[in-house]
Amino acid sequence: MVHPLVSNRPYSSPSPNNIFIPDPPNTSPPLSAVPVIPRKRVYQIYPSRNRFFCSGRLLTGGDSPWAFIASFALVIAISAAWFSSTCVWWWHNQSPAVAAVGAYMCLLTVSCMLATAFRDPGILPRNLDPDPPLPATSPSDGGVRVPYPRDLKVRTDTVRVKYCQTCKTYRPPRSSHCRLCDNCVDNCDHHCQWVNNCIGRRNYTFFCCFLLSAVLTLCLVICTSAIHLYLLTQMDHIDFRDGLNRGAGSAVAFSLSILVVWPVTALLAYHTRLLLLNITTIEQIRNQAHKTLIPGTPPPNPFTYGSWRSNLAEVLCRPAGVSWLNAHAVVTEDRRRVNPGLDEAGWDHDDLGQVRPTAV
Repeated sequence: MVHPLVSNRPYSSPSPNNIFIPDPPNTSPPLSAVPVIPRKRVYQIYPSRNRFFCSGRLLTGGDSPWAFIASFALVIAISAAWFSSTCVWWWHNQSPAVAAVGAYMCLLTVSCMLATAFRDPGILPRNLDPDPPLPATSPSDGGVRVPYPRDLKVRTDTVRVKYCQTCKTYRPPRSSHCRLCDNCVDNCDHHCQWVNNCIGRRNYTFFCCFLLSAVLTLCLVICTSAIHLYLLTQMDHIDFRDGLNRGAGSAVAFSLSILVVWPVTALLAYHTRLLLLNITTIEQIRNQAHKTLIPGTPPPNPFTYGSWRSNLAEVLCRPAGVSWLNAHAVVTEDRRRVNPGLDEAGWDHDDLGQVRPTAV
């Protein structure tokens, strides 16, 4: 039995000089010396032209941001001019409710604009179909073989979807590849340079809310600013020039709003029509091209719900859904491999591009 104070560790024999030299302790390196493999997130390696912020939680489009910066600065300028003059006058002289409603509408417009600009519009995942069915022979002109399209049944109609060579996947119905962002976007309506982002399934409701709130806010600014300038001249018995000098903020807000309200109202009217018909901007442009190139009526819309009320409710009240991109997530290894049997001699492609086994 070993005494508890006696160690079983081997020790060195005494040296000729009778100096005891113990063995060095068997210690592990400190944790700080262990190499740490840095984790990468999806937004750091994602092959697109989008700009990511806040560790991938926010994103914008891949084109120039100056149009968005100018439009956002214009919204802030109109709001600041109205708050500094008209809003203060209404609060102290007429009705604080007008100022409160105006403040709420301005905040709603700004928040919807930012949500449209920095939200994932519905970017589709890449590399879902890395090995699509191809024609057995190359085209006669020597071009690249294009993967076969797919025909999907939507209610009573057939919708043909194409393969995206960039994203390596078949695009769902109503999806399109944006060349400015270099992404396939689900239910893509268009790419809006004024918000520097694509308008798709996940931010189309915010876009429509932004247009509606912007038009209502501009009308409120125009009316309250005009009434402010009119009452200044009537209550203080001054001419119109002096009224402009005393209410310079109202004059600036009125002038800028008059210039902006017309194109924004036209854009709202255009998208209201699209909402009632349940079609996207891209589909509307294709229908116009169909009328120009092919005589006769265009094919029916398979996505309509039969009435404008149902179409309006389906587009505006549908859930945005989760983000397939999930740019903030940690990158994981893709362990998928192409079935080796597809490349062996025992397999062939039929006329429809479907892989099938051949008889042995």
